[in-house]
Amino acid sequence: MDVEALARGIGFDLVAAIRADDVVTSRELAASCNPRACRKYGSCWTCPPGVGTFEEILGDIASREAGVLVQTVRDGVDHYEDWELIEEAHALHNARLDQLADAMRAEFDDVIEFSTGGCDLCSPCSYPDTPCLKPERRRESLSAHGVAVAATCEQASLDYAFENGRVRFVGMILYSTTK
Repeated sequence: MDVEALARGIGFDLVAAIRADDVVTSRELAASCNPRACRKYGSCWTCPPGVGTFEEILGDIASREAGVLVQTVRDGVDHYEDWELIEEAHALHNARLDQLADAMRAEFDDVIEFSTGGCDLCSPCSYPDTPCLKPERRRESLSAHGVAVAATCEQASLDYAFENGRVRFVGMILYSTTK
């Protein structure tokens, strides 16, 4: 399967193949997922404390071999006024990411999907009362895993910058190359 071609065909604006060891992580970034800084804290299985400790979640990355980094980019967006457009772009990004991950699950083992923010597949999430209802499809949080998005994009030679009038959503799918 040509993962990069599939991602482009689904509609992602920027795509790069990566190795799992290209993913840059930081304990400090993972620690920024806390109740003072994030409204998703304690609300789902993919955010702290439900996601586990930094040491535990590093295995989610290290146990895979390869991956793909994708971006959905929207221009002409006012970061202070266009919340509806930003939410639409985020929803489109996650729908594309889910489509790509589902196709990859048919071809590869150990597929794990990451996006901006915590998982929102179930509303409400079963956390903390019962185990995750869709563990094979859940969307992990880049931040909760301590993924340094800018540094990881740089490793993959993908542009990633905060710019006036432009919003970028980043997703990552990691997998094992054998099935």
